[in-house]
Amino acid sequence: MRRSLLVSMLTLAGCATGATSVIPVLSEATQPPAATLVWVGRGEAEVMRNGAWVRSPDFDYEFTVEQRRFETHWESVKLLRRRHPGYDGSAGPREQTMYFRLDYTPDDPQRGVRSKVTSSLGNGTGAADREFRSARLSMRAEVSAWAPFDTYRIEQTYRYEQGALEEEVSLLKGEVPWVRNRERATLFAPHQFEGAPTAMK
Repeated sequence: MRRSLLVSMLTLAGCATGATSVIPVLSEATQPPAATLVWVGRGEAEVMRNGAWVRSPDFDYEFTVEQRRFETHWESVKLLRRRHPGYDGSAGPREQTMYFRLDYTPDDPQRGVRSKVTSSLGNGTGAADREFRSARLSMRAEVSAWAPFDTYRIEQTYRYEQGALEEEVSLLKGEVPWVRNRERATLFAPHQFEGAPTAMK
């Protein structure tokens, strides 16, 4: 029963096969972004059962996100790795690649910053404050009508001063929750070393 339900999570992979890629191709280099941030973290999975969240550690994952922030849009590439020996493959390959592009509209003092989301998971909308410290994305999942979810909802809290990101990724059927992943990540930004960062002793 569990496998038959979770197999529909394959869409979450947004992964590439063969010569295809979830990342749009470009004929020439893009302009340098205003900022490039790399987030490295871990996600812990939970499944809703009988009205309560139940941990599912075999679906936990490690991830990295390369986030390029341009003046009017952001592009992010997320690499996800499930390393638990009990993972059964029902949510897709152990290693997955996802792509997100957020195109921002001019700031509205009353409503904050709005965005159009185009991603390998599905398309949707987003909202954030002017400093991009708190954001919420909602995407319609491109899955079968029989799947136990039809929406991805991502809630983000950026704690720049602490170099941390907290994120909750939820899979819902309408407003009914099915799966959620709690993510915690550490920020890596460009910097220089005074010497080699590691050495054999």
